[in-house]
Amino acid sequence: MDNIDYEALKKRGFLRQKQDGFFVLRLKMPHAVFEKIHLEGIAKLAGDYGKGFTHATTRQGIEIPFIRFADIDEVERRVKSLGIETGASGPRMRTTTCCPGNNWCKSGLVDTFSLYDRIEKELGLKCGMDLPHKFKIAISGCPNGCTRPQVSEIGIHGQVDPASPEKRIGFTIYLGGCSGKTPRPGFKLDRIFTENEVLSLVEKVVGFYKKHANPKQRLALLIEEFGRDKFLKDISFSLT
Repeated sequence: MDNIDYEALKKRGFLRQKQDGFFVLRLKMPHAVFEKIHLEGIAKLAGDYGKGFTHATTRQGIEIPFIRFADIDEVERRVKSLGIETGASGPRMRTTTCCPGNNWCKSGLVDTFSLYDRIEKELGLKCGMDLPHKFKIAISGCPNGCTRPQVSEIGIHGQVDPASPEKRIGFTIYLGGCSGKTPRPGFKLDRIFTENEVLSLVEKVVGFYKKHANPKQRLALLIEEFGRDKFLKDISFSLT
């Protein structure tokens, strides 16, 4: 066990447990939607290689604990054959969380699944992407904020534009939030965005972070270092 590259395993979705010789497998799916075949396969994996149970994570994934190091390659092969994706840990983009939005929730104002897909496919911002430190994006379908957009690096929720006579529906954005040992609320941008504007801003913010952040520096601390006005200018956003 002395020669194991634990950081490489983190990127593959296998996290070292407190119990020697065991790993937790972190699983995810787009929109946090696990189909019947996925759930059946996960249950079989937990029975064959774990202790017969799973854990639902706060970032809408499923973990299988108590996987032995010797079984990791075979477990990974079976996960891929089921079409299940793996999460990541360490200094990387984490799983983007999203509620059902208007796909079936009666409170949902926007299609959260569509925005999730565009962030991953059009921008290429996927879980596991190497970054200076952890980076989280959260999407909610309405101001209820079930995915806690106010405490993520980038938080987004659906919103009726009060300034629009026709009650246009768009998106509210929060930047620079984080949870953890020293939680910080993100600050809210004072306007309602279209989906295309959200994509443009997300791309600029991640690019800014990737270019300027030091190792283990969260976006909140980077914005404090630069100053909010300078940060907003750098990402070409004006508060006026």
